[in-house]
Amino acid sequence: MLIDVVDGGYTNHTFFQGLPERTEVVGHMRKDASFRAYLPRDQRRGARKYGPDLPTPLQYLQDPNLPWQSTEVFVAGKFRTLQYKEVPLLCWPKVTQDRLMRPIVIKAPGYRLRKGSKLLYREPAFLVTTDLTTPAAELIAAYLARWEVEVNFRDEKALLGVGQTQGRNPQSVARAPAFLVAAYAMLLWSDIRVFGDRRSEAFERLPAGRNSEPVRPSTRDLIRLLQQQAAQVDLNQMRN
Repeated sequence: MLIDVVDGGYTNHTFFQGLPERTEVVGHMRKDASFRAYLPRDQRRGARKYGPDLPTPLQYLQDPNLPWQSTEVFVAGKFRTLQYKEVPLLCWPKVTQDRLMRPIVIKAPGYRLRKGSKLLYREPAFLVTTDLTTPAAELIAAYLARWEVEVNFRDEKALLGVGQTQGRNPQSVARAPAFLVAAYAMLLWSDIRVFGDRRSEAFERLPAGRNSEPVRPSTRDLIRLLQQQAAQVDLNQMRN
């Protein structure tokens, strides 16, 4: 199964109706979205497809009878606790029509990167998903990980040179981006397999001016370690 994580620009009827098989969506939605209760097909009469009107996502957030749950997620360089509410299955006529979906409302965490810095994440978040079985905590983590896709694009372009191929053969120029992205994926996967995606003593020491130790190695850390290991292999071959 593929979980497609999107922002509010894709949380619409056109996108949700074109989903391939075995594909679920987690997307951002408006706080005033209009929900309706699900009406089983054997209870529908005439053109009636939905049950009664239901509260909006903002009203669910403010509902004292809907219990809060908590989950630990990695965001902004460290693990943080998020509180959320998982709403029972319902319908969103303007987007998913009579297809069941599940809203998830997240309380604004409101944290600062350092003392005296700007307060971040001051507003609550409202998510909607067509995935009816995966735990809400996993879907929240998947949505927050969406930002790392943007970071991946930056690293691929700035550090690996994707899109900056220096060659004359058109076929080589066309294949180079896919090759570099595949190499980048192998680098990240190796980090997960070998180091558990955690920065250890295997990496270079950080400059003395750094106030905190990052939890995870950066792409630069991984590239430098790979270069050191490759140089060591070359040196051993020369000695032999």
